[in-house]
Amino acid sequence: MNELKRFYQIYSIITSLGMLLVLLMGAVVTKTGSGDGCGNSWPLCYGEILPTAPKLETIIEVSHRFVSAWLGLLVIILAIWAWRRDPHRKEIKILAGSAVFFIILQGLLGAAAVVWSQSSAVLASHFGFSLVSFASVLLIAILSFEDPDRPFIAKVSPGFKKNIYWLFAYLYAVVYTGALVRHTGSSMGCGPEFPLCNGTIFATIGSQASIHLLHRIAAIVLFIWIVYSWYHARKYYSDQKVVTKGFQFALLFVILQGVSGALIVYSNLNLFVALGHGLIISFLFGTLSYLALIVYRK
Repeated sequence: MNELKRFYQIYSIITSLGMLLVLLMGAVVTKTGSGDGCGNSWPLCYGEILPTAPKLETIIEVSHRFVSAWLGLLVIILAIWAWRRDPHRKEIKILAGSAVFFIILQGLLGAAAVVWSQSSAVLASHFGFSLVSFASVLLIAILSFEDPDRPFIAKVSPGFKKNIYWLFAYLYAVVYTGALVRHTGSSMGCGPEFPLCNGTIFATIGSQASIHLLHRIAAIVLFIWIVYSWYHARKYYSDQKVVTKGFQFALLFVILQGVSGALIVYSNLNLFVALGHGLIISFLFGTLSYLALIVYRK
């Protein structure tokens, strides 16, 4: 029984890491403009499973499809396993359903983007859906190490609980604005400047500069909000190490997120810096997901 539990834990961790890989590969597809690497052909690529003499963008797109398909299968298996293993835990059922629903949804959205042209706003949601599926799988992995008969419950005030919920929801909105920056080609909308935008703090509404500036402002508000939440948790809930440590990690990740965002501009859209930016926001989203979970419990 212990061996089976250990295997379940290892499998859930591997699936979580795989979801991170899918997120990063999706970012590579966007950053390298490889979304049209197979033309408008899906699930085949130019009518073939493995196209002959493929270009670099075709290799990137096919690799992303292949890994995403395998991870989709792994997520479905994990969800069924988690559901059958803990049939009485409501949160597991919600997380399992969420993991499967959103990975299928993001896959269908990706396919629709290939076959039919999609707006930048719709394409931006592709990353957001993948992130929700990743967070769901990550939480299943974390809960696999928890005693189901003695779950950790964070005891915070109703006001601070709502603060965490709203912070989590706001983070998702910030993620969407960041994805919108990528899919509208607005990463350099403010030029090679930071924190100013083309020498000013204003931009014409609807322009690439305004989209980029919106994301910057949203990110600054997020940073201030997390600093406040970290301070509040440290002051009033120092006896609850999971809560204080959670916000310490959240603060670290939001600082690194801001630094990496600035470096994207200064490095003129360096691919590895951009991937680091996406990786950090995934860690931040996972951290706040767990905090939202433990305060939700009763």
